[in-house]
Amino acid sequence: MVLLIGLSLGLVLPAEAATRGYTITSFDAIRVDAPVTVVVTTGSGASARAEGDQAALDRLKVDVSGRLLIISMARPRSGEKSGGAATLRLSTGMIDRIMLTGGGSVMVDRMKGLQGQIVLGGNGDVGVADVALDRIDVALAGGGRATLGGRTGVANIRVNGPGAVAAEGLRARQASISNDGPGSVTLTAEVTAKVVSTGSGDVTVGGKPACTIDNRGTGRILCDGENY
Repeated sequence: MVLLIGLSLGLVLPAEAATRGYTITSFDAIRVDAPVTVVVTTGSGASARAEGDQAALDRLKVDVSGRLLIISMARPRSGEKSGGAATLRLSTGMIDRIMLTGGGSVMVDRMKGLQGQIVLGGNGDVGVADVALDRIDVALAGGGRATLGGRTGVANIRVNGPGAVAAEGLRARQASISNDGPGSVTLTAEVTAKVVSTGSGDVTVGGKPACTIDNRGTGRILCDGENY
């Protein structure tokens, strides 16, 4: 009866999302070159499973080279639909390097260890809920956004484009920030903060660090409650 009512009203019932599993080996670095949503859970064995539009899954490629997992998408053939959205769910022991190009997104539950790296190009989003690293390096070029929480000994952040590093939830003992464009950076530092800005974007450093500021741009720098 419900189906008949839906058809009489011209409603189209959504088809069940397609799923696909991938056989992969262990990895601790990830590079995403496709416009997909990637969700990574750490602390377990390596696995990969995708869900979403069938046409998108048909073109989605998941490969491991050494310890690097590479996610890409084949071009649609002539006359073939480009496909809709796809989500790839991954698990692995740990992640210490994330590279994202294009308009996809990567969400990781935790980065733990001595050193981690995030490289973000294009308009994509990277999120790490819990950083537990001695040092983290973040490089952002483009209009994307990096959202970080947790703790680190040293945070090195470089922004070249109109994107944003939203790391007010990340507490660093020492922070070094370079902003060369219109993008914005927000971070919490506990001991020292060095900021160099030549662009028009704003930098906000919370906490009570000793601030060393070199503002050669037009953006506003706020550190330990003082404007520079």
